[in-house]
Amino acid sequence: MADSNATTGIQELGTETLSTIAVKLEAPLRGFRFTATFENLGTSSFRSVTRFSSTVDSIDYREGGFGYLTKRKVPGLVSYDEITLEKGLYSNPLIYNFFNDYLEGQNFNPVNAVITLYNNAGTPTASWTVINAWPTSYKSGDLNAEDSSILIETLTLAHEGIKRD
Repeated sequence: MADSNATTGIQELGTETLSTIAVKLEAPLRGFRFTATFENLGTSSFRSVTRFSSTVDSIDYREGGFGYLTKRKVPGLVSYDEITLEKGLYSNPLIYNFFNDYLEGQNFNPVNAVITLYNNAGTPTASWTVINAWPTSYKSGDLNAEDSSILIETLTLAHEGIKRD
């Protein structure tokens, strides 16, 4: 009798009973389809965006009477690595102009940027906001008459934070 109730219950629940875990397991996101949208500059695709990282400094602190030769750890300042963006060089010098405006002192206003990750269907699946970014370096690929590869330009940005949206 107990077996028939258990069987009926399983049939009513459907295929979800195949897992003993109550949460739906999802595949990790893939990082090959993404865009970056800069304030006042628009949206562009890139070959790579690297160094999304932040670090909280650890400060050693010793209290009197807190044990023999024992240091406590307290959080310090947060630091963010510069982000590097690479893309194929096009005839439109938008990225170079963004950097050059800083060189010439024409525009020294940091901008926010949103980097959006898409799934295979083109639906946004994750995004990060880069806060108060400004260019620290620009590099164009080498010219070589014996090399037919795509010319790559690289832009490095300093910023004041990254927030996962």
